[in-house]
Amino acid sequence: MASTLYHRFTDDVIQRVSFMNGTVMESTYMNVTKSADTGFELVVKNNLFKILNLTSSVNLYYSKLDASTYTSPYDSRVTSIPGQENFSWTGRVIGNVILGRNTFGQITGQYAAPRLIAQGKETASYSVDLGLRQTLFDRKLSLNFMVRDLFNTRRRSSVTWGDGFYQRSESYFSGRMIGLTATYNFGNMKPKKTEQQRDNNGGGEMGFGEE
Repeated sequence: MASTLYHRFTDDVIQRVSFMNGTVMESTYMNVTKSADTGFELVVKNNLFKILNLTSSVNLYYSKLDASTYTSPYDSRVTSIPGQENFSWTGRVIGNVILGRNTFGQITGQYAAPRLIAQGKETASYSVDLGLRQTLFDRKLSLNFMVRDLFNTRRRSSVTWGDGFYQRSESYFSGRMIGLTATYNFGNMKPKKTEQQRDNNGGGEMGFGEE
């Protein structure tokens, strides 16, 4: 188990800013504010029933964005952005399962609570990934099957507001992905002893990345 207590202060935070240009809403990125995050992060590893091990992490933090202003590039009008503060958290669990002598499974779930942005907030998001690895022929051949974003929920949505507008938006990533890869080690290119021990413990990632 590992834990971290932290306080982060950032000056000139770059944020996406939207404004009205007549009847058209435009967006750009600006250095608009200062932020401070104070939180606690915990990582726990557990071995269960000899065939399952879990790596769980949670990050709890209090976030604050200072009030700020920005100037429209079209009419030089100065617009105020009120300060905001809230409590938020993120969590992640990786479960590795030994299904057989040469068969390993993995499930990864992650969740992010709503968080602040300069003109509003990003809403909560979550995703689940699955993986399965089978080794054959004295571990020379490795077959890896994966499903990324099992429930097709990996997206980013936000609510923003300002002078003359209120907007809800969603940004989609690649969506659900299913893949199968095969790797064959020729000659004496067998997995190292440390890699074999990790596989036997159901450890390691199966090709999943962060969004």
